[in-house]
Amino acid sequence: MRRKKRLIFIGIGLVVIIIIIVVNLTRSSAVEVIVSQVKRGRIEQMVSAPGKIHAIKEVNINSDIMGKIVKLYVEEGDWVKNGQILAKLDSTEQFASYSRAISNVGANKADLEFKEQQHKRKKELYEKGLISKENFENIATLVEVARLNLENARTELRRTKKRLEKTTIRSPISGTVMSINVEEGENVITGTMNNPGTVLLTVSSLDAMECIADVNESEIPLISIDDTSKVSIEAFPDTVFIGTVYNIASMPKRSITGDIGAVEFEVKISIPHHPGMLPGMSSSCEIITDFKSDVLRVSLQAVVTEKNKKGVYRITNGQVEFTSVTIGITESKWAEIIEGLEEEDLIVTGPLKTLMKLTDKQKVSWKEEEEESTEKEEKEKNNPKMRAKGLRDRGGKY
Repeated sequence: MRRKKRLIFIGIGLVVIIIIIVVNLTRSSAVEVIVSQVKRGRIEQMVSAPGKIHAIKEVNINSDIMGKIVKLYVEEGDWVKNGQILAKLDSTEQFASYSRAISNVGANKADLEFKEQQHKRKKELYEKGLISKENFENIATLVEVARLNLENARTELRRTKKRLEKTTIRSPISGTVMSINVEEGENVITGTMNNPGTVLLTVSSLDAMECIADVNESEIPLISIDDTSKVSIEAFPDTVFIGTVYNIASMPKRSITGDIGAVEFEVKISIPHHPGMLPGMSSSCEIITDFKSDVLRVSLQAVVTEKNKKGVYRITNGQVEFTSVTIGITESKWAEIIEGLEEEDLIVTGPLKTLMKLTDKQKVSWKEEEEESTEKEEKEKNNPKMRAKGLRDRGGKY
């Protein structure tokens, strides 16, 4: 009897142990994941590219004649106005040529006046029959030659005057002297087909600046004139400048990076002037190629591919269910959902390692992802500076 009771107790204990083991196995089979609700928000599809800051108006000033610099009137950083004298070349030879040209004009003018007086007198004699027709025609020819000589002398005077004026180097624009590449006493040369010549100074108008971005050829078709761009400059880490695409190069430039064979196009973005902004500063550009607000969106990380279909893992009854979705535009963090999900659906967003190993109908336990504050988005959306720079809705674009 005691033996029978002992067997019963042992059997009951075994059943309890089995139940405990089954429960623990069931619990341990539930993978822990991070989830979030499907919500509405805005998405900016962007093309990112490195760039450099340039002045839209920037002039490299060369000399049209060879000579020695005898005087520099400006220093780097000076502001100059259009037509202001920047430098002076030795003008000894040009002044001598100009003086000779003046004398030559005077001499030819006097010769013409003398020939015209002779022509007048011989005309009277010819009309009276006192000289031959040939004699009269000879003086008429001499008058025409003298007139041509005077015209040639005046042409030479204009040429020598122009060369003399070229010994004075003037600024063609109003702006800031960015660099001076010569010193007083240095000889300058003019440009030829194989030699660009001496660049004396560089003057830039800092009132209008641009970012020249190097965009990969594969992303050029996404960009249009008037697209809005966010430009970040390393020298101003806390400021984002809002610019507008105004030029897309039609010819590529070869990448100077180590990426052999990469083809890039220059995209010019006009940006507002900011105190301290200088040509040559490094920058990065995010060109907004498409924009949508108040759309269903999910974390881009949550989108997986299963059996050649894009979808997400949706939480239903304690397990995940692979749900096919139709994706719209994407950005670095978000993907637009056109079809397949409803607002407030619960989907798996991480961890990434776990997400990549999930299978359909797998049991899970979860905790909700900490929501990031949307304060920054609302601030940017309502920022009057951004609105003032021409942000606008163009069929989904700013």
